[in-house]
Amino acid sequence: MTWIEPKFSKKAVSRAGDNLINLNSSEKEYLEALDIVSNWRSSYTFPLNNITSLLRSKVKTVEKNAIITQRLKRIPSILGKLKRFPDMKLHRMQDIGGCRVVFSDVKKVNTFRNLLLNSKTKNELIKENDYIENPKISGYRGIHLIYKYQGKKNDIYNGHTIEIQVRTKIQHSWATAVEVAGTFLKESLKSGEGSEKWLHFFKLVSLLFAFLENCLPKNITNKGLKEIKDEVNLLVIELEVFKKLQAFSVSTNLITDAVSRDYSGYFLILLNIDEQKVQIWFYKEKYLSKATEDYINFEKKYKDTKEVDIVLVNAKSIKTLKKAYPNYFADSKEFLDKLNEVLAKEI
Repeated sequence: MTWIEPKFSKKAVSRAGDNLINLNSSEKEYLEALDIVSNWRSSYTFPLNNITSLLRSKVKTVEKNAIITQRLKRIPSILGKLKRFPDMKLHRMQDIGGCRVVFSDVKKVNTFRNLLLNSKTKNELIKENDYIENPKISGYRGIHLIYKYQGKKNDIYNGHTIEIQVRTKIQHSWATAVEVAGTFLKESLKSGEGSEKWLHFFKLVSLLFAFLENCLPKNITNKGLKEIKDEVNLLVIELEVFKKLQAFSVSTNLITDAVSRDYSGYFLILLNIDEQKVQIWFYKEKYLSKATEDYINFEKKYKDTKEVDIVLVNAKSIKTLKKAYPNYFADSKEFLDKLNEVLAKEI
């Protein structure tokens, strides 16, 4: 396979990032900047693949059927982050390349985290965030590890950072539901923006899910948990949570242009929100250049609309893809099942 190398300096990359969020940039400047950013993003595929291979070898020893995928950050997500953090320069963004591992329970998440931290690797751990012990304000839970790639043969990629997200299935179902709700509301709930009631609902549900996983914060009493459950019940009715999430799931569950058999490689996913249709294109790993070229071409085509969501993902199969990124299929079933379970549970 021919890996994509960075063609531009870090200074040029950061300038391109600034041009993408500058409202005064001309169409020509914007498209030129997009090409530079696309090349920079695509250059993460080699270190991302390298680190994901390391993860696969470790995952097997913890849980055979754990989900593992990798993705390149979407342009809208890159721009959103640059806007939220004005002092951030694009070449320093740490999650352009990301891989995700989903285990069945918290114990396995922690076992894997410890296994990874104690393993020998040339890659440098530069940050660890334990959002299970200390959840984000939004209620997001999981463990994030940032590694800086270090290699001898392919030192052109040295310094590229890769984010590893490690979650449980319950935590994954919560994060997925946040994205699905954000999609049909056309708001970035994932980034803490949008409907206050929906954001509050997900924050409270995160506490109920933490209760299911026996990792509820110690300052939450039984009385407090009952009050949270009562409030969630009211919000479920007011927001029509089940009706809306189920309706959106049904209308987007048909996949067109998808491969019918299970293959390992790159999947380009296009979700058209208004048409409620998902399209998938598959590329064997040797066609990475074509996949990334098509990725940026779609992003250029739909740059002026919020109705289309596009992402390029590496996965073992369609089945793994749907489990790892159910938000692109608007599949909130696991979230709704767990919500039903915890609301029916005696506290």
